[in-house]
Amino acid sequence: MLYVARPQSGGMLKHLCVLAAYFSARWDVSIAAPPTVLTQVYRDDGTLKYFNLPLAGYTAPLRDIAASLQLVKICRREKIDLLHAHGFKAAFVALAAAKICRVPLLVTVHNFLLHPEKSIFPAEYYHRALRIADPLVTGYITVSEALRQELADRSIDRDKIIRIYNGINFREFEPVKIIAGIPADRGDPESVNEEGLHYSGIIHSNTLGPAEDVLKVGTAGRLVSQKGIDIFIKAAGKIVSLYDRVCFYIAGEGPEGSRLEYLRDLLGLQEKVFFLGNIEQMASFLAGLDIFVLASRSEGLSIALLEAGCAGLPLIASATGGIPEIVRDGKTGILVPSEDELSLAEAIIFLIEDPKKRKHLGDEAARDIRKRFNEDNMLIETEKVYNEVFKKRTGNTACFGKSV
Repeated sequence: MLYVARPQSGGMLKHLCVLAAYFSARWDVSIAAPPTVLTQVYRDDGTLKYFNLPLAGYTAPLRDIAASLQLVKICRREKIDLLHAHGFKAAFVALAAAKICRVPLLVTVHNFLLHPEKSIFPAEYYHRALRIADPLVTGYITVSEALRQELADRSIDRDKIIRIYNGINFREFEPVKIIAGIPADRGDPESVNEEGLHYSGIIHSNTLGPAEDVLKVGTAGRLVSQKGIDIFIKAAGKIVSLYDRVCFYIAGEGPEGSRLEYLRDLLGLQEKVFFLGNIEQMASFLAGLDIFVLASRSEGLSIALLEAGCAGLPLIASATGGIPEIVRDGKTGILVPSEDELSLAEAIIFLIEDPKKRKHLGDEAARDIRKRFNEDNMLIETEKVYNEVFKKRTGNTACFGKSV
């Protein structure tokens, strides 16, 4: 089996790492991806083969053609039986290898096809390309029901689409507020310790007094438009004038970082909103928070939101994409309209004012997410799909049947 991936980070990368680690212990697994991905997926036990694929995360026709030709060579040389592409970009590049080598192609859809405000092409361009490519795709795995419906709305046969929720290893996210090894005196509130973990006042604050007196609201994700970090910052600006002892923390990196820091500074929030950069130990970051917020404009199924809920944090998130499949409004968290910083601020204030509600929502979120989004279940369901595709390898017909 050959996994194909474009440059990626965050939830998509975590998902790929989990699949690679699990299935490489059972089958002959290879990965074709850019070096930034290969270094993250790398395992030193010799169970994986790695191929440097010159695949860009943006439209680059010449590089894409070169990557397609390279995949054809890999499939022939390695006698690949199954291609599994992650994301539409990787899928389009893998189409030639699937066709020429007569190999079944699975596509895992992690996000919606495009974000109109960032695209140089009209939406119909992508939708038409999806329909043209569809006959060469054996089946689609979507990480949320919203994504499954999106494909069906684009005339993709429902029998070729199966929804398998992302799963997390809940043992890594125990809902406790204890972190070992965090220095008691950090100095600079945006400093980094030797392990690369930014603490920025999360546990041991020396800017607002004892850390236990400071209520901490956090978010995590790539610093890109669709994650709505600017909405989070604007909501923070509406809150800090009302509450002195509330701070806001942003974990993640991305191309919008400079613009978002400028917005933070423009609103005069330098001592209230902290950018932490990339967080290697997400469990430690979450254990230091009181409320987790996700203000996404577009979202397939957020692993960060799953991890926060699993850690026992009350969740506030925008009601878009697959988020309502995670957050049960009023039961495991609070849903707010997308693009609405006022509603977001009001929801945060509601939980600031009600500690009992925070605890109740956090406890319910942990219980619900541990039950419905278990990593073991995800792996079992994915293996069923692989086995079904292998059974039908002689044809390229719908592979999941009417029962899905």
